[in-house]
Parts: sequence; C-alpha cells; structure tokens
Amino acid sequence: MTTNHTKTTEQPVISSLNQEKAIAALAALSYRTGELDDYLKQICQSVLDVLGDGAAAVTLYRNGKKNVIARVPHSPKVGVPLDIHGQLSTFVVESGKVLNVADAHETPQYGNPPAGFCSYLGIPLKLPDGQVVGTLCYFDKSKRDYSLQDEQVASLFAERIAIALDNYELFLQLKSHSENLEALVEARTEELLAAQKALLQKEKLAAIGEFASHLTHEIRNPLATIKLALEYFERLDDARGAKRATLAGSEITRLERMLNEVLSYARPIKLSTQTLNLSDFLDDFISTNDAMLDAKQQQFHVDKQALPTVLADRDKLNQILLNLARNACEAEEATHPITWTLCESDHFAKLSIHNMGEFIPADKLATISEAFVSTKTRGTGLGLAIVKNLLSAQQGKLEIQSNAEDGTLISIYLPLINALNRAEEGSHS
Repeated sequence: MTTNHTKTTEQPVISSLNQEKAIAALAALSYRTGELDDYLKQICQSVLDVLGDGAAAVTLYRNGKKNVIARVPHSPKVGVPLDIHGQLSTFVVESGKVLNVADAHETPQYGNPPAGFCSYLGIPLKLPDGQVVGTLCYFDKSKRDYSLQDEQVASLFAERIAIALDNYELFLQLKSHSENLEALVEARTEELLAAQKALLQKEKLAAIGEFASHLTHEIRNPLATIKLALEYFERLDDARGAKRATLAGSEITRLERMLNEVLSYARPIKLSTQTLNLSDFLDDFISTNDAMLDAKQQQFHVDKQALPTVLADRDKLNQILLNLARNACEAEEATHPITWTLCESDHFAKLSIHNMGEFIPADKLATISEAFVSTKTRGTGLGLAIVKNLLSAQQGKLEIQSNAEDGTLISIYLPLINALNRAEEGSHS
C-alpha cells in the first residue's frame, strides 16, 4: 500500500532499537566545512545501518537539473545529472512532502525505482528558509510498509543533510567573495603601485625639469660668451689657433644640444595636433635635413608601401624623426645608405628607419629607450627616451630591433586617423 505523509513537526517517536542506532549514527557524524562529499556518504551509510540493507542516495536540484551527489552502495554515476529514480524524488521536491511507496511496481504513478529495488522512502531536504533543494532517498529490494517511525528516523538524517548543504552554500559564497576580494585587492594594489610609480616619475621629471631649467639658464650665458670669443679667434690669421677655436666651438654646440635634450625630456609635453599626411611629412623632413648626410656622404632611401594619414603634432614628430635620423647617420658607415619604410600595420601608420651600422648590444636592447641609457661614450642617453615619451603622448609606440646580422631597425607607430575616429565613436556609443 502506498502512503503519502507530510513531514511531522512533533518530536519523533522511534522504536527502542532504531532509536539507539539513530542516536549512535548521528553522534558519530562529523561535518567540516568544505568536506561535503564524505559527510553525505557517511549519512547514506548511517541510513542503511538504521533502516536495513538497501540503497540510500542524496539528490540535489539546481537549475532544473537533478544531481545524485551521494549514494551508498557507491555508483560510478554519482555526480552525473541523471534521473536515476524516475519521478520519485521529483515528486518529493515538487510537493515538499515525504513519499512512502511500499511497492513502486504496483503503484507506478510516482515513478519507478532503480532496477532490482521495489519500495521507496523519500524525504525532502528543506533549508532553514523552507526551500526544498533535494531529497534523501532510501530503497529496499523487497516490498515494505515504511512506518511513521522509519520516516522520522530518515527525517532526522535529512535535517542534518539540509543543514550541511546550507552551510556548504554559505561556505562557497564566502569562498567566492573572498576570492573576488583578493582579486579586487590585487588589482587595486597594482593600480595603486602603477599610480604611485607614475606619480614618482612625474615628481622626478618635475625636479629634473626645474633643475635643468636653472642649470641651462646659468650655463647658456657663459657658453654664448665663450662662443663669441671663439668665433673671434677663428677669424684671426692663425691657422693653428683657428683650428682649436673650431674644435672648441663644436664642443660648445654639443653641450648646447645636450642641455636642450635634458630640457626636452624633463619638460611637460604640450601637444598641438593636426591631420598629417605622413608621406608628405617624410618628404619635407628629408629635404629639410639632408645636410646631415653630407659629413659621411650617406643617402636616404625611401620605400613607401602606403600613404597613411595620422593625427600628430608636427613639431614633436619632426623632433622624433630628427633623433632617429641623427642616430642612424652616426651609427652607419660612410657612403652607406639609410632606408626609410612607410606602411600601415593594423590600425597604425608604421614608419621605420634602418641602418646596417653599429648595432645595439643585446644586454642594452631592452632598456635602450629608458632615460640615461646609451651606447655612445659621449651621449646623454636621452634621445630615444624623448622619442618614446613624445610617441606615448600621441598614442603611439616605439619598437627597436638590432643585431649584427640584420642591423638596426627602429619603428614608430602612430594611430591612423580613421582608427582614432572609430575609437572616439565607440566611446560615445
């Protein structure tokens, strides 16, 4: 005969033998946060110890699917979302009531038990908020009229399962919150460190800028006086003195350039951007600065694979190319050509300058664009650092490749004007 009972709220009345077994089993159960699987298996085994030989299982309902999360005897299918007992446990979850089926084959309206089993006892798993999230199921191979005492015994174990599931859910939530908090703290820490680094760099540059401004002002005046005096001696009819004066004048020019580089690196960058055809700009630059090739009888070769348009500061871009061209001319051998290549790469205009002269050593290649790093004995180490800063201010980037076999290839990237327009449209959408 099939009976359907709701879970009683009265104090359980259990037979003497089952009472002792249940108390002993409950006392032996031990749940530790995060160790749910073993605990549920212990309960299933305890149910069998109290109710007799058969099978016990715990099912959990989530997102419309039922998972068998524990079963004794063990089944390799535990944990797989299978409806191993048809609609029996589904009825218990949906009704929230105890289901007591003495012979499932004679009363199939509740569903079929697993093969080899005949009777079924299902207890709903209710969380403290009243939500039913699963079942504790017991199967017997024979017909069996489960008594109210059997239901009460199983209900005691079901209560333990529900509490463990609730604790486990809280544990998972706390663990997730903890992991999210750790990730957030780590991300914020990285942001703060980056901000601190940027602030320190700004403070450093500000200090250098202020120092350089005072120093340049103090040095330029005496340098100008010395330069005028040297020009006077150059005009005298004394070849030996004129030669020395010319040499001293070139050193003054070098000092002035060094001072200008320090100022350029330390001074805050203010942009005045405009739309530039990079091909036309390169032509103008080469025609204006071809005199730098005369000292070593060098030539510029130009390879244009595209005619890109960019948004850039003309003066800053001129300063960038001047640095790169001067470096290439100094590194390359006399009479050897220096090649400019203009193309497009992804959403960038790419302008490269290549020479086969003295290459950058591998140990300095990674840091060559940092301030005060140089391969020249008389260099300031600021040229490429200035180039990098000027490019970054214009949303561009710098790329350097150098070795003995391929020479040195320095490429600058500037965003194409249409790529900038798309990015601006996307930010407003």
